[in-house]
Amino acid sequence: MKHINQFSVILVSVFFVWIFFCAPSSALSTPPADEFPDTAENFADVSDFFAHQKNYVPGEPLNRTVKTVYLSFNIWLRSDGTGVFTDEEYINNKLHELVERLNRIFYSTPLPSSPIEGVDYLRDSHIQFELKAIDYYRNSDLYTATCSSGPRLNRYVFRKHPQKRQYLNIHLTSGNCRGATGYANYPSGRNLESDSYLVSFLRQDADQYAYGYWAFMLHIAHELGHNFELRHPYDSEFCRFSHPDFLFDLFGFEKQDWCNNPRSNCDVCFQQGKWDCPIDDPQTTCTNNIMGGNSDSGSITPLQMGRMNRTLAIRSLRKYAWGYSEEPFEVETSQQWTFNKKFYQDIRVASGVTLYLKGTLEMVPEARIILEPGSKLIVDGGLITNAMYSKSLWQGVIIEPVASRGLAFWRKKKSPGELIILNNGSIINSMQ
Repeated sequence: MKHINQFSVILVSVFFVWIFFCAPSSALSTPPADEFPDTAENFADVSDFFAHQKNYVPGEPLNRTVKTVYLSFNIWLRSDGTGVFTDEEYINNKLHELVERLNRIFYSTPLPSSPIEGVDYLRDSHIQFELKAIDYYRNSDLYTATCSSGPRLNRYVFRKHPQKRQYLNIHLTSGNCRGATGYANYPSGRNLESDSYLVSFLRQDADQYAYGYWAFMLHIAHELGHNFELRHPYDSEFCRFSHPDFLFDLFGFEKQDWCNNPRSNCDVCFQQGKWDCPIDDPQTTCTNNIMGGNSDSGSITPLQMGRMNRTLAIRSLRKYAWGYSEEPFEVETSQQWTFNKKFYQDIRVASGVTLYLKGTLEMVPEARIILEPGSKLIVDGGLITNAMYSKSLWQGVIIEPVASRGLAFWRKKKSPGELIILNNGSIINSMQ
């Protein structure tokens, strides 16, 4: 009997130790009652935050990721095989060198020739390029393309090589565009399947072995800037201080000293833009900005970097871009998302926070959404899916387990993270 009593005491002691230290907290607590219904009106719409270029400057919360944009070069010849570029091995090597130099410009951009006081300039744009394909096409009609030929050139290429729709296509032709050396279309914010293109017009009398490939690279960088939604600082950039995309780090925080007569509806004067404009001459206003059309160009301001990276998140150009950062985007206040955005990093919803999704999220293959204990993800008619052209599933929604620590009567009651699907909301193409 004595041994039985000792065994009972031990058994009871073990039971209480298990209760205090090991029992799952969910067994000892219930989720707190909701203070208000989970409806969209109760959550702040943060669309403006996700739409502003300054929040995509490298290092900001929406841009911790170096993104690689896939490129394809298409060289156009006459139907008989003649044209500007015909030596395929030589030209292919030169185009690979061009992309390497392009990456150096975007990874280690030169400092501005006319810096704005108070601006901390960055060197790494968080954008790189990868050359995926080079092909030659014989078509005398398309060999002499014009400003409006980009869609036709793309369609011809896609019929021959459907997979090239996954790349940003650069077309080298011997056409003309009202004297311009190239033409590139802006990305779409409404049709996210819209195809981008860049058309470069080569001189018909050009010597492929003596061609100026450094100047050609600067020209391609400039035209790519248009694909990324940048404009000319000499005639078409936003020129009102009040415009959300105004470039303070390029034009300044007040009207320039030399600006006497701004254009109508402008707060600043545009800079000069000419290939041979001397940027060191105090009598000129041209700069080495990548969009300035100058032979010394290459500089990219932080806000320009922000706009380009925003384009890779919320515009059609994003379908050509890939990358991933292990540093998550932290959702630390309850909010609703009504927009369509591509994420190149994890999303972590903090404990006690609700993320209310009515829009669409595209996730790169490595990315996941993490729900901390006590958080909520409500997908109300929204969609979470893998990125367009992704060959892999994304990682899915991860609900972190509730930690069991401390004595039971000291524990703060906390429920696990919760995933709620409403009104035909959907989570698809994930590993979970």
